[in-house]
Amino acid sequence: MRPRISIVMPFRNAAATLPEALASVRAQVFADWELLAVDDHSSDGSAAIVRGVAATDPRIRFISNECLQGVVGASVTAGRAATADWLARMDADDLSHPDRLKLQIEKTVQQPAWDVIGCGVEILSPLGEGMIRHVEWVNSLREPGEIASARFIENPLVHPSALMRRAAVEAAGGYQEVPWAEDHDLFLRMLERGSVFGKVPETLLQWRDSPGRLTRSDPRYGNACRHRMRAHFLSRMAAVRERGVAIAGAGPIGKTLALELQARGVAVRGFFDVHPRRIGEVIHGAGVAGLDQFGRRWREAVLLSAVGVPGGREEVAGLARAAGYLEGEDFWCVC
Repeated sequence: MRPRISIVMPFRNAAATLPEALASVRAQVFADWELLAVDDHSSDGSAAIVRGVAATDPRIRFISNECLQGVVGASVTAGRAATADWLARMDADDLSHPDRLKLQIEKTVQQPAWDVIGCGVEILSPLGEGMIRHVEWVNSLREPGEIASARFIENPLVHPSALMRRAAVEAAGGYQEVPWAEDHDLFLRMLERGSVFGKVPETLLQWRDSPGRLTRSDPRYGNACRHRMRAHFLSRMAAVRERGVAIAGAGPIGKTLALELQARGVAVRGFFDVHPRRIGEVIHGAGVAGLDQFGRRWREAVLLSAVGVPGGREEVAGLARAAGYLEGEDFWCVC
């Protein structure tokens, strides 16, 4: 009999955290799973740890990464070996609550249209206030509309918290080597195809922060690559291609996004800004208007909120709603 869930856990030199991570998987109340633990060319004792646990639990399969070194190659290797219709992500330094898989698989019955089910996360040993604020924001997004509309701000669902319909992942092309974050890229491709994302409200994953995490050590997870990723996916939207964009915010984020969009053939109709010295300027060939013209000038264009100051996103969203914009249709926040 095939298991209901295939858990995908890539690991590399994770001997310090693997025992706890594996124990949290084996402690799951829902027991109909297989764990595909993929060794991404470890040089410490990680492989021995997994092999030792697998010898006592037939649900655990030790696999060597057959593809390119890295999390994408390891994830592709696991995907090829998976036998279940649902894929659960798990990182080798994180901990799953015993009820995680139980509550997530129950949600697939309660919400049969959902393709990805996340959960609340707790950050372990956060390195700075930025990560704490990010987790608070991610946890605030629960319903499909909220998650879909927030897709360009940051990754709206913590990757190792996800339970994903395998057919939806494969239909979107699976994990791919890209010049930006591979997990956010996958989710954006799935959302682009109409996949429905939601979350169970309970906090079911402890997510470990550390200096060695890819989000801190790999430039593909930095702001420059994130701007290119946003522009890449925005430029594939029919409304953006046909009508162009107006950008709320003529600061560094708005200017960078404008250049990235123009490089992909998107017309930037203009900017809105509150700074008196910017109003009336021309930036990258587009004029800058004040808020007195918000909702009237360039109204045919798709509106992008690119105000990076605290509270700016909420302020622009309020103005957009008052002007009749619909978030997720002709209005998107990008920071």
